[in-house]
Amino acid sequence: MNRRFALAVAAIALLAVSAGCLGYATGGGEVANETLDAEPPREYDFDTDRDAAFELSTDARYTVVYSIGDREELRLFEQTPYAGDRPMEFEALRYRYPDGEVINGSEFRARGGEVEQTTDETWIRFADDMAGGKLGFSGAGSPRRFTMRAYVEGSYAVTLPPDFSTEVPIVGHVSPRDHEVETVGDRDRIVWDEVTGGSIVVQSYREGDLVVFGVILVIAAVAAVAGTLYFRRQLEALREQRRDLGLSVNEDDDDDGWL
Repeated sequence: MNRRFALAVAAIALLAVSAGCLGYATGGGEVANETLDAEPPREYDFDTDRDAAFELSTDARYTVVYSIGDREELRLFEQTPYAGDRPMEFEALRYRYPDGEVINGSEFRARGGEVEQTTDETWIRFADDMAGGKLGFSGAGSPRRFTMRAYVEGSYAVTLPPDFSTEVPIVGHVSPRDHEVETVGDRDRIVWDEVTGGSIVVQSYREGDLVVFGVILVIAAVAAVAGTLYFRRQLEALREQRRDLGLSVNEDDDDDGWL
């Protein structure tokens, strides 16, 4: 019995390891041109003066524009609690040359650029004549909780949807903390002059949500008070019953103590 059990465990372990190795060997490859050439959810802000500029929207899609400078490549990945790194998913890649010409993903490849994906990461590599340009793409990201690794060093900006804010603590949060908030039309923009690593985190709320949060807090407070009063009444009733039965009751006991 023990021998059979050990063999079964060894076989399962071998299959798991083999599956992992096979997945690594066969995974990855080029991201499909259809994905890279997809229409972006909105126009990219290639005129930004930030090294990384994000725009969030209520449709849970973000856009980002990176200033490439003299970088030869970008390594894009996401960290998971248990499975390690995984490749970052995105679409609607656009590249703008310093002279203003904008090309899509398949043209990016045709001109010497590369977009490849492994089981751990996505690589974007730039051709020699692409220095000084800007890269834009789109991905999934909610304005209520937006997290992104700092893939490039430099200045960052995150523009929130209209009527969203981060001002109220607990429901609003921004990291790193050395940031400023600008007002651009009817939108808040969080800016950092220098981000050197780690991740940026923006937790925002719609201003109308504060009413909902307030109602929830009031209901919770009323429920807590009502529960406390009910407990005290039940405790006093139990004490009265013990007195009627002739049992001793220590009047000095705290409400939280034994009767």
